[in-house]
Amino acid sequence: MLPGNNTILSLQSHVVFGYVGNRAIQAIMNYLRYNLDTVNLIQFSNHTGYENHNGEIINPKELESILASNRECHFNYNGYLLGYLSNNNNLQAIRNYLHEIYKPSDKKSILLLDPVMGDDNLVYVEQNIIEEYRATIKCQQLTNNLVLTPNLFELQILTGNEEKLTKDLTLDDMLAMSDQVFSLKEKNNLKMLVITSLNDLHFKSNTNTFDSDEYIYTLCITPFKKYLFKVPKYDTYFTGVGDMFSALLLYSLLELNAMSKLNDDKLVIQCIDFTLYFIHQFLKTTLENRNLKLLDNLNLNDVHRDPILMKDYELKILKAIRILKPKGVKEAVMEKSYFEAII
Repeated sequence: MLPGNNTILSLQSHVVFGYVGNRAIQAIMNYLRYNLDTVNLIQFSNHTGYENHNGEIINPKELESILASNRECHFNYNGYLLGYLSNNNNLQAIRNYLHEIYKPSDKKSILLLDPVMGDDNLVYVEQNIIEEYRATIKCQQLTNNLVLTPNLFELQILTGNEEKLTKDLTLDDMLAMSDQVFSLKEKNNLKMLVITSLNDLHFKSNTNTFDSDEYIYTLCITPFKKYLFKVPKYDTYFTGVGDMFSALLLYSLLELNAMSKLNDDKLVIQCIDFTLYFIHQFLKTTLENRNLKLLDNLNLNDVHRDPILMKDYELKILKAIRILKPKGVKEAVMEKSYFEAII
């Protein structure tokens, strides 16, 4: 049977050991009864937080060949997830593929783009992929439903404001940059911008002050409204959380057919709330199953990190699924809402 309903094509990194990129989301999506087809743009032994890692980045020609066969076989998806893309040639190949399969009549499928470029004024990709991301969000005929999930610094990069110190930005600065991105919506069909990991920042406007270091904030912006969420902060080291966030958000939007109902406050809040709640519960379970005495011996600032110790920092994905037995977005009963305000 060809892929169709409840099927997502995920193009990002993969590791043999650990949980980042496609490896972080495969079991979760399958548990939620979504088929996840993956293209591993990077195949590494483990993530780069370890002292040693080896592997390969997919050749653009190989990627083009895979996507061409995918298209010729008429494999159709209702969700497309783009995570860490490694280089501009691969982003170009993916963009060409999306353009070739684009159908103006398709109002349900969603393209979620997580423009992984850097954090806290530190860029960790080459300039050419930055320019490719900027070109991509100006593209017509890639999707009728674009969702972007940058962190704040990545939003700065997309809008040409990367010279400003992230820690000095105000809420008004963030909203101005968001308006810049949404000004392109007639070209790119942007329906939702979710700014993640608003951490240890002080956002001030005429009506709001959010200045607690105890929470991580998420701002969800649609053409209709702006929603602020806050989640208790775990002051520790995790990997793969952003990958989980993107996948769970895409799942929620698809499952609730949210793109046609973005003027419904309750539904938008439900999608973000479920995503944050699911992740928070997984992080809580991961912490409860870490060997804290062992991790006291690990210095995360040391480039020569002991792999035996690093292993215990990995997300406890399968254990969390077994313990939590989480329900889907339609059935989940959450203990609390992380929704804070409409701003």
